[in-house]
Parts: sequence; C-alpha cells; structure tokens
Amino acid sequence: MSRPDQDSVLSDGVETPRRVPAFPRSRDSAIDRRLLLTATAAHFLNDFHVAFLAPLLPLVVVKFNLSLALAGLLATVLTTSAALSQPVFGIVADRLRRRIFVMLGPALTVLAMGLMGLAPTYALLLALLLIAGTGTASFHPQGASTAGEASGDRRGTGLSLFVAGGELGYSLGPLIVALVVAVRGLEATWLVALPGLGACVLLWRSIPIRRDPPRRPEGNTLTSDLAATFGPLAVLWLVVVLRTIVISGYQTFLPLLLHQRGGSIVAGGAAVFLFGGIGAIGGVVGGMLSDRVGRRRMVALSLVLGTPLLLGFIHTQGAWAYALLAGGGVALYLSAAVTIVMAQELLPHRASVASSIVMGLAWGTAGLSLTGIGALADAIGLERALRLLLLLAVPALAAAQALPQTRGRELL
Repeated sequence: MSRPDQDSVLSDGVETPRRVPAFPRSRDSAIDRRLLLTATAAHFLNDFHVAFLAPLLPLVVVKFNLSLALAGLLATVLTTSAALSQPVFGIVADRLRRRIFVMLGPALTVLAMGLMGLAPTYALLLALLLIAGTGTASFHPQGASTAGEASGDRRGTGLSLFVAGGELGYSLGPLIVALVVAVRGLEATWLVALPGLGACVLLWRSIPIRRDPPRRPEGNTLTSDLAATFGPLAVLWLVVVLRTIVISGYQTFLPLLLHQRGGSIVAGGAAVFLFGGIGAIGGVVGGMLSDRVGRRRMVALSLVLGTPLLLGFIHTQGAWAYALLAGGGVALYLSAAVTIVMAQELLPHRASVASSIVMGLAWGTAGLSLTGIGALADAIGLERALRLLLLLAVPALAAAQALPQTRGRELL
C-alpha cells in the first residue's frame, strides 16, 4: 500500500482534507458463508475454553494453598500470553499461505484448559495456562483476518458475527464448566474439553486451509505500511483501550459487586452473562449498521448509549438493574466488531497485524489496568470506582472524533 494522498474525509456532512489511507474496495463482494461460519465457530470454541480459569480459581487456590498474589499470577500469565503476543502471530499469519492458526490455536487452547484440572503442581498449571494463552494469541489475528476475507464487501456484518461468536463462548464457558465441576470435581475439566477437541477435528475438515495472501504494492514493508497509517491507527488503538478498560472492569468486578449487594454466586455469573453474552447481540447489530451508516458514527453511538445505561445500573437495584446492565453491554459492544473492521481497512494488505493491534495489543494493555481498578475500589468503594470508570467514555468519545469517517459501503 502506497502512502496516502490527501483524501477527502466526510465529517458530519462536511468534506475536509485529512491525511488518511483510502479504504480499498473488496476484491470479492460475496460473503463466503462456509468460511465465515467456520471462523466464527472456531472463535466460539477458543473463547469458551479460555474462560475456564475465572470460575475455577477459588478451587485452584484451595488445591495448591495459594496466596492471592500467586492466584493473580495465574490470571496474568493467561491474559498476557493471550493478548500481548498477538502482533507477533499477526506478522507471521500475514506471510503464510495457509490458515493453520485458525485450527491449531483453538486446539491448543482446548487441550491445555481441559488438562488444567488434572495439573498436579502449580508450576505445571502455569505451563498449561501459558500454552492456552499462546493458542489464543495465535488464533485471533488470523481468525479475524479469515472472517474479514470471507465477508466480501460486508466486513462490518461478517466480523460482527465473528466477534459475537467469541463473546458468546466467553460468557457460556464459565457457566458450563462450573456446572460440570460442581458435580464431578475440579479434575473433570477434561470432560468439558473432550467435545471441544472433537469439534476442532470437524472444523479442521471443513475449512479450506490454503489461502492466497493479499497482493501488496512493490516496495511496501510492514514498517512503511504502519508508518503510513500510524496516526489513525494510534487513535483507533486508544479508543479500543479506553472502551476495553470499562468492559474488563465491569466483567471482572460484577460478581463482587453483586455479592456486596447480597446476591449469590449464581447472580454474579448471571450478571456477567447478561453483560457479555447478551452484549454480543450489540456486536452483531453494530457491525451490520456500520456497513450502512459508517464506522465512526457507530463507535460514537456505542459510547454515548452505553455510559448512561451502566450508570443507571450502578444506581439501581432489582430487575431493573439487570435490564440496564444488559442494555449497557449491548450498547458498548455495538463497536466491538466495528473497530476491528476499521483496523483492517486501514491496513488492508496486513489484516492479521491490524486485527492483533486492536484485539490483542489493545485488550492486553487494558487488562493491565485491573490491578489499579481494584486498588481504587479498595480506597473509595467498588460502586464509586465503577462509576468513575465510566468517565473514560469522555476521552474515548473525543478520540473517536479524530477517526476517519466512512459513508457506509461507499469506501469499502
């Protein structure tokens, strides 16, 4: 991709010059439904299993007699290995002529998380979590790239389905493994993973492994492509980090908040599912609408709608609180797929790298904030901390205004 010329960018109906890359038209306008559904199913499978640790952590602490610091290290190893190494795998994936990571990544994740209940030592458990995180890191960049390739000129729609598959898996995984382990004990994690390994085999047989890497203009390197898009890509990364800090903070501390309000463990699990699982609906809707109304508008709408709904949840009790929580999740996830689409459109010849920046690198960076959020909650109370967290929507909304605007499908 050559360096961009002065393109005319639409901003609230007024054309103003801005130095951004032109979004290229897709080479194929038709959706490859089989490839898209396979990538989405693999995403569901991967995220379903990688979510096992959180609900099982209390049992792991008892089994190995762990301090909270050592328990936190388990989550840190899984999260950082799953997120921060994604750009490396993105670079490798963009050079391959095979979609090997789309199947190999979930297989590693399923196998490692299935064995975690059988780990005889803390060190071996750490190793299994590292393997699971590596599998997750290798899958996501190429998985998102594959979903984008399969979506034709409807990337918003296609990637919204891909993202929704992951969110649904991440929300259902903890519920299913908790039910099985409650009946059969911690060692039964392999029972949950066994169908997952069978699904990996079926998916491997259904996906066309060979692929044709996108043609790049002569002389273009990864460095030159990143330099040409650094400004808008950095802004997009910042928006995703700020949004993800809010999402991660609520996903992590919702069970504790419900417990403080007198709710049960089941109530906390239900709250997480309402926020993330029902929120996945927003991802699908937002992706589809962004193909028509534009990407930047959908990012802004997500922040504008999500913030007051979550604020209402903090100040409400009972059934209305759950309704507002689900609505806030749907609203925030409106832009989940949209930001991945925008990254791929900014780096059309390096879709895996682009996806890794706004998925792995951004989510990993946001995850580092959880310790600080916990410390803030210790100092001022959890409800107040979660309320203050919503203020991040202000700088996120301001940054979103600097993103390149699109007018629906015209620039696809």
